Amino acid sequence: MRHHRGHSLRELRRALSAAWRHLTQSRGWKRWKTDLDMDYVRGVEGTHTDLNGWHLHIHALLIFPTDVSAEIPALTCEVYTRWAAGLAKKGMSATAEHGIDVRVGNGAVEKMGKYISKLAFETAGGRWKRGKRGSRTPFQILADAIDTGNERDVALWQEWEQGSHGMQQLVWSNGLKQRCGVTEVKDEEIAEEDGGGELAGVLPARSWKKIYPVAEDLIIATRHGGVPAARAWLDARGLAFEFEADTTERAVQLDPGDAPFAWLKAALAAEDPEQRRERRRSYYRPATAL
Repeated sequence: MRHHRGHSLRELRRALSAAWRHLTQSRGWKRWKTDLDMDYVRGVEGTHTDLNGWHLHIHALLIFPTDVSAEIPALTCEVYTRWAAGLAKKGMSATAEHGIDVRVGNGAVEKMGKYISKLAFETAGGRWKRGKRGSRTPFQILADAIDTGNERDVALWQEWEQGSHGMQQLVWSNGLKQRCGVTEVKDEEIAEEDGGGELAGVLPARSWKKIYPVAEDLIIATRHGGVPAARAWLDARGLAFEFEADTTERAVQLDPGDAPFAWLKAALAAEDPEQRRERRRSYYRPATAL
């Protein structure tokens, strides 16, 4: 998909979705599914460069139970034609040189499994994958924003948060997971799993939005000083919270120079800058897919 720095993430997402929909609703695609028993795994990867702005593209692994080498030329032509037509509906275009890259696998189960794992990792943001010519994944942008406080990076991350909301970044065709013995776990089930920690308190969304850039400092306060230190940290900022029996919202303004903060200030002042950057990176490092 041709793009430039002036295209917003939302524009590119709409065009990408239209192109994929135009392809999967085509007669050719439906024939491959019915006559050739085709399945697929599709991932959406997003990157950004200062020169060209946001870039979205799709990785699609097409799976056939038998050799379909004879179908590849027709498949390639159909995919590109439908893809380009779908982009055109949103005012975008594709090039024959870069618009589609079809590669035929040898059918090795282990190789395909590694590809799917790699696909899942890259669509999750590729936190450790540095691209060429200054290309960064969303989570690299987030890490850089945390490390440097660069306002441009903060704005880019916020654009990604808003522009990618609700986007399915890794999709399996209907029934493929069951046939492969893959069990899907919902986000709610993951959240309910016991991670071995102890619940110290609950923050309402409006409080979390105000402190998430420095949430690690609240974690440190809680670990070192327990609930009293956490109370003092939140009270000093006039933020609402709840601790077990405490169900009332508190907004008491305290002097940040009070005793509960003395140890925290001393600890942060003595911390090596590189250690602080690594602590921030490790705290915000993604553990699951986007």
